[in-house]
Amino acid sequence: MKKTVKKQLLMNKSGDEIQVALVEEGRLAELVIERPDSLRSIGDIYLGRVHKVVEGLKAAFVDIGQKSDGFLHFSDVGTTNEDYRALIEDDDDDENGNGEDEEEEKESGRGNAAASSAQEKSRNGRKNGSGGRAEGRSSDRRRQSYTQMIASKLKPNDSILVQVIKEPISNKGSRLTSDITIAGRFMVLLPFGGSQIAISRRVVSRKERGRLKKLVRSMLPEGFGAIIRTVAENQEEELLKKDLEKLLVKWEQIEEKLKDAQPPQLIFKEDTIISSVLRDSLTTDVTEVVANSSSIHKETLNYIQWAAPEMEKNVSLYQGKLPLFEGYGVAKDVESIFSRKVWLKSGGYIIIEHTEAMVVIDVNSGRYAAKKEQEENSLKTNLEAAREIVRQLRLRDIGGIIVVDFIDMLDPKNAKKVYDAMKGELRHDRAKSNILPMSEFGLMQITRERIRPSLMQRMGDQCPACGGSGVIQARCTTINQIERWLRKYTLQQKTPFHQLDLYVSQTVADPLRESDRNIELRWFLQHMLFVRVKSDESLRSDDFRFYTRKNSKDITAEFSDL
Repeated sequence: MKKTVKKQLLMNKSGDEIQVALVEEGRLAELVIERPDSLRSIGDIYLGRVHKVVEGLKAAFVDIGQKSDGFLHFSDVGTTNEDYRALIEDDDDDENGNGEDEEEEKESGRGNAAASSAQEKSRNGRKNGSGGRAEGRSSDRRRQSYTQMIASKLKPNDSILVQVIKEPISNKGSRLTSDITIAGRFMVLLPFGGSQIAISRRVVSRKERGRLKKLVRSMLPEGFGAIIRTVAENQEEELLKKDLEKLLVKWEQIEEKLKDAQPPQLIFKEDTIISSVLRDSLTTDVTEVVANSSSIHKETLNYIQWAAPEMEKNVSLYQGKLPLFEGYGVAKDVESIFSRKVWLKSGGYIIIEHTEAMVVIDVNSGRYAAKKEQEENSLKTNLEAAREIVRQLRLRDIGGIIVVDFIDMLDPKNAKKVYDAMKGELRHDRAKSNILPMSEFGLMQITRERIRPSLMQRMGDQCPACGGSGVIQARCTTINQIERWLRKYTLQQKTPFHQLDLYVSQTVADPLRESDRNIELRWFLQHMLFVRVKSDESLRSDDFRFYTRKNSKDITAEFSDL
């Protein structure tokens, strides 16, 4: 029998920041944060302008008004783009799309990510509705021909309706699709779905699947498709009808706004963070929904009174004296997001390191002394680490490639146990993931859906001292670099006695001034230069700047050998 996990939703407003925490069995499992300067954009719909088409990448870069152009892969160009071409009054836009096979609804949500997952599910829904694996193979062949056609159809300055499915990460722009979806509580509307209907795999009853499919098909306007979500199971017809009506009204508003729109322009903004989280996280096992703000409490009640009136009794306005997260004992979990070391109950610990290409996690036994067999100790620590690693992935919203270095074990059966434990824990994660068995070196590779920067990246700033590396250059190394710069400068000057000002951080200036021999005098005797050492707190310990004293010109780069 499947164990029921006690869940709580805590909605905390502090100034202009809103934090929504999902708590499972008293521990923080997920945290969603929204600030005015970093509003989420997953699910937003734009009328964009094609900036350039790169056939080598099989993609187009689309200007949607953000800092960087969005990335639209040919596989994400909708199969029915011609249906809305008339809406934007652009005869050049006539793309056809994809048949990419993706897992059907895995209850993604994760805030406004429902539109992204819905897009993936709809593709699989179309495949399942038309003939299984054989249809999937023919879909692959069609996709190849579509790709060739799209490359010739998409042209710079074309207008195109697109939706954000991944937020900008680092210096990469948003990932876009033109297969538009609008997510609701019980279903996801596919305006160009071609009357296709897909149902979440988590609805296992054949009778219930048939009932839902028949109901939704009778409600949908011609040409529209839908994905029926897990929470629709056993819901009354009236609730499903109201949800669909809301989605159709949103689509009508999009159509109306498109008539006078000029690219790049935002056409549709996803629901607020509160509505999005409730839409995707409010299930029957949520026993408590608490808000510390009267406005959020009111918005929550309004939503629940419509979507799940039987859960209205679980909603409350927080009245405690302590801050909300402190009152529920999850404040330390929030603070731990920035810690690279996470302790395990056994005395072991894991180290989480972010690199440019991947996240690396190291498992260590720590204080877990070998009181019993070493193999047994290693297995217990690895199993405990597997549970904590998945919790940290969810909590920190870590995506992309993840490599875990477990403690070495000799017995392959034990490695299989750790692999099975990791797979079992990942089933509770709404984000899609793939996992490979542990290698003979004790490494396990995981890929996890990434639709926005990790929570640590969004909540933190890069360290000005180390540039995010965690390590600063030794002061003696910087001084040696300065010495090399002076030698190179001297060799290229025809006349001596130039006057320079050297700016360095205080941590480098101090040892220069405290050297046994006056450094400025030594440099004069060595290089025939008048150099004055000055402190600049804005510089890192691995940086320095040389200026000519006569006209204050920065000449550092001209003679740098770095």
